[in-house]
Amino acid sequence: MEKQDIKNAVEMAKETVNVANGATNINNLNSKKMEKSNEVVAQTTRIACINGEEKVIVVAHTNFSMELPKDKKNLLGNLDRSKMLNCIYHFATPEIFWNEGVELFDEENNLIEKDTENVLVGCPTADSFWRLSVEEKFERVEVHTFKSVEEFAQTIGCTNLYSRGLSNTEKMGIAALATGDKATMAVFDFAKKYNMPTTTAQLYFDYKLKPTMLMSMTMGEIPENIPTLGRTVEDAIALFEQTKETFKKNAMKRYAIRSINMLLHKDEYSFDEMMETLKIIPSNEIEIAESAPCEDRQQDIASLITKWLIMYKQKVQKEAA
Repeated sequence: MEKQDIKNAVEMAKETVNVANGATNINNLNSKKMEKSNEVVAQTTRIACINGEEKVIVVAHTNFSMELPKDKKNLLGNLDRSKMLNCIYHFATPEIFWNEGVELFDEENNLIEKDTENVLVGCPTADSFWRLSVEEKFERVEVHTFKSVEEFAQTIGCTNLYSRGLSNTEKMGIAALATGDKATMAVFDFAKKYNMPTTTAQLYFDYKLKPTMLMSMTMGEIPENIPTLGRTVEDAIALFEQTKETFKKNAMKRYAIRSINMLLHKDEYSFDEMMETLKIIPSNEIEIAESAPCEDRQQDIASLITKWLIMYKQKVQKEAA
């Protein structure tokens, strides 16, 4: 055999091996895809106790279903399941959705083909909507056969009309009870007493609790570096009462108290000096400062208070001389 023929034969052999290896790689890849696909199916399969019988189901949802709040997803792993109240899991049969052209999706948002077996559509309620992708087994299940998607939607609407989560004030109260934290309880009591948002109540205590920290506290967790009150309860009450005298209804809003805190943080003025100054600012000047656009209002109020703080200190120094 000539050298060129031998070379050609070797090249052909290499190509044959490469093709074979390529086919093997493709087969391996397809196999992995199939395995991955099977894993996805396994993840989206749940057990539902229906009429005393355990059944394997695929939980479906539509584009109109409730979504899990993004700011709470990281807290799921910290839930103490033993302290969760039971709920009823409601499902709808899927035929009305397929018949009316409403697409159904599994938990990974993959389209579920029409007439797929063992599919049940979750009926989103405030108690159960987020648990559908968390619980492996649904103990108390009711399956509903609605006449139409319209009837399904009306049922969801009526059921959830008065449903809601905890308000910020209620979260503060539950967090205080669940952890025994006295600072959180003081802010909650203050907010309830004066019927103001907890964000404003925190400002009167010169206290800042992050929303994520507050939510974890509602589950009984005591975070590291939990903040402490910057003022006593007595000082916070006195400051609010004087701010209410000076700024009237705007004492319930953030602008005035933020301006006060900003000036006190500079350590140029004492708390007592601030309290005395708030007593002497003319109401007409306050009205002008409060009428500024929102983006300028806090700075205008701070400038006004600063002017009168300086005048008050000068008066005190003059009287002492």
